[in-house]
Amino acid sequence: MARQQQERLTPKQQALRDLEDARASLAHHAALAVEEWSPKALLTRSVEKHRALWFGAAAIAGMALLKFIWPVGGTNPKQHSFLNSAKSSGMFALLLSPLIALARKSALNYGTQWFETYLSQRVSPNDPDAGTV
Repeated sequence: MARQQQERLTPKQQALRDLEDARASLAHHAALAVEEWSPKALLTRSVEKHRALWFGAAAIAGMALLKFIWPVGGTNPKQHSFLNSAKSSGMFALLLSPLIALARKSALNYGTQWFETYLSQRVSPNDPDAGTV
């Protein structure tokens, strides 16, 4: 039935229908491209791919910001360094606690993935008890 209807269309109507289908397809692909290349998606992929670099840069930026906000006064710079004042006031622990939590989570995920691949390589595919690890 649909084929008979298409045969009745003039070439101009068929071209207009094809153009409408192409526009719909283009709109769909354009929406996917906008979603994939959005700054949020790019940043998320970058953080997932280079997690350690982002953590290091955030830690350095945080320490530099704290140094700028709370400058250490005094005449002897060796006596009043940033780390000494941070350790005495507990700021160092406040900075490192979220970083340690994220590092622990990443290490556990990596260890789990490595252990699963290790087990899958060690278990023989011909072994009848391969499914029960």
